[in-house]
Amino acid sequence: MSHRFRLSGEKRQRHLDAIAKRLPAHLARLSWSAETLKQERQKGLRSLLKHATENSPWHKDRLSNIDIDTFQEKDLESLPIMTKGDVMGNWDQIVTDARLTLEGANNHITQKLRDPEAPYYYLDDYEIFATGGSTGSRGVFVWGWDEFIEIACATFRYQMRDEPTETLTGDHLLAVVEAGETVHGSPFLFSVTPYPDLAVEWFPAATPMTTLVSQLNKAQPSQINGFSSAIQELAIEAVAGNLDISPHRVSSNSEPLLPEARIAAKEAWGLEINNMWGCVEVGHIGVECDAHQGMHMTDDMVICEFVDHDNRPTDNPDEIDKILATSLFGTSLPMIRYEISDIAIPSKNLCSCGSIFPLIEEVRGRADDAFIYENDVKIHPLVFRTPLGQHPQIEEYQVRQTKTGAIISVVSVGDVDKTLLESDLESALIAHGLTAPEIIVEFVETVQRHKETGKLRRFIPI
Repeated sequence: MSHRFRLSGEKRQRHLDAIAKRLPAHLARLSWSAETLKQERQKGLRSLLKHATENSPWHKDRLSNIDIDTFQEKDLESLPIMTKGDVMGNWDQIVTDARLTLEGANNHITQKLRDPEAPYYYLDDYEIFATGGSTGSRGVFVWGWDEFIEIACATFRYQMRDEPTETLTGDHLLAVVEAGETVHGSPFLFSVTPYPDLAVEWFPAATPMTTLVSQLNKAQPSQINGFSSAIQELAIEAVAGNLDISPHRVSSNSEPLLPEARIAAKEAWGLEINNMWGCVEVGHIGVECDAHQGMHMTDDMVICEFVDHDNRPTDNPDEIDKILATSLFGTSLPMIRYEISDIAIPSKNLCSCGSIFPLIEEVRGRADDAFIYENDVKIHPLVFRTPLGQHPQIEEYQVRQTKTGAIISVVSVGDVDKTLLESDLESALIAHGLTAPEIIVEFVETVQRHKETGKLRRFIPI
């Protein structure tokens, strides 16, 4: 069943009011000049380094050799890289509030999982999130009161600019198709809107599709914000005539947005999807505006270094293997050169909307989604996605690596030639260097989502 916004209460409302008050200042940032942006990034970086070294024992030791007063953005390359393993292994020493402990955070997460009515806020002002369970590498992260305000404003400022409040008429409902548990950040964040009178209803993404379609038909949302895979599934249901809604805005997040999802949304509702890219560690790194020419990087809040497999800076799309992110506003659990394995491709163009915030062309997936076979043969997810994503009868799929190939679970909406599909995939793998690959396609009714996050992981390496 859906939840009529159980993230409620006096404190939640105060948080929403604070976001609404802060949004106009963020809106003004979209008109910053390149020089202003440069100056603000420099100021923010030094402020972050000062706070981290004064309040985090781990960062104090890690950054002991730098001169903060003269530190430049280009000097980031001299600092060590920070990984999720570093975070989980040194959590209590990285946080800047001594009251925060990993044990306490984990206990809070457990309490929320056991009792949906448990207090959402931790130690009055913090939100605690668990992430990455679907990848096998769990992480626990924290947002402070002001940090959440900044994240929410960065997420919704383009919508506020492109769709002013006065342009909305009649009844409006935002359907949030996100994680099913509040230990994940998505239901808490995406239930925020730039419009104070907009009703919100939360639909866990793992809800069986027939039930979800029925609920949305009853709710008749005017906007949808959901996981990219969920948006694609809903669009397919709309094209099939099962889902009868007429949203005027559809936004996606939390997973790579595939081209076929954009095509499906266009066919279903005549809409371009507004995509977002980010992570719980640093918030949104890219947000698509209504010009739909890419995702604007959140350059006023996050510094991103695009690097290859060996952490060398590169702007070559074929060499980018990950990004190193430094959150200028993240003060509770400071992320400084934090390794994110998303393969994001920056654009050389600026958006026609007039903002000088640079664009991301696409996010191709995660570096750790690649399958590594014998003799170091590396197969990128695109090798699988091309034949699977272009097949008109395939609604959903999940690829699980085997020693010699992959087992692929397929949800189909019509007849699929299993033998031909297996042959096409094996040919693609051979073309990319794998000898004698074996592909097994199995047809299933549904692909299982991760229990806590509600996300769909398409590629599962050994």
